[in-house]
Amino acid sequence: SLTYTITGTPSGAGTASFALSIGGQSCTLQLTVAVVSCGAFVASGVWKNFMCHNLGANTSADPFVPSWELIGNYYQWGRNPSCFGRDDVDGSNPCSSPVYGAAGPWGSTAAEDNAGAITGWNTTAAANGAWTDGSKTANDPCPAGFRVPTRTQLTALTDNTLNPRTSVGAWTDSAVNYNSGFRFGQSLFLPAAGFRDNSNGSLNIRGSSGFYWSSTEGTSSLAWYLFFGSGNALTSNGSRTGGFSVRCIAE
Repeated sequence: SLTYTITGTPSGAGTASFALSIGGQSCTLQLTVAVVSCGAFVASGVWKNFMCHNLGANTSADPFVPSWELIGNYYQWGRNPSCFGRDDVDGSNPCSSPVYGAAGPWGSTAAEDNAGAITGWNTTAAANGAWTDGSKTANDPCPAGFRVPTRTQLTALTDNTLNPRTSVGAWTDSAVNYNSGFRFGQSLFLPAAGFRDNSNGSLNIRGSSGFYWSSTEGTSSLAWYLFFGSGNALTSNGSRTGGFSVRCIAE
């Protein structure tokens, strides 16, 4: 009697085949797999699917195992950047237009943290209406079928009764700490990606805090976002020109 454990993240739904060789005999094990589903409660009894990865992250990486591949890009509120600089050189900007996010942290090695200031960082806040709660706008960077979540939806993540939080990692402030974050309930993990400064795009407090944009406008040049540290999670107002993570929710 032999027991095999098969682990990994499926790239899509269908039938997975595994060739086995045991004692000179060969056979093929076929398993039916489904696409990994991620989500959380956004109100009592109301479940919503979220994308399993931050925008810009490596979607082939396991979304529940912290790594440098899960951090993703950093976005300014209300903007949908057309390109991102690569993260192998601090401040690099090979794009033909300013980099409003900043490169995703998964280049060829984990050490490519691109922690410095970003050339061309836009310090002018996007106008009201660039993102809205009522509908998905043309500036929304999420793929078809998804949108930037509202403040109300992100606030629900902070309700430990709806979505019990599990702390992961050491929560130390380091440009190369990719191993901290919260698991909200059983089906949503958000890495502590830190944020990019609203004045020059430089990286701050990666590994010790997470900042995730909502679509909800604040006052003046501010907008609402989800913040979490090692022991708390809440929604707050922040400058629209700061570079925060985006985790898309199903429309």
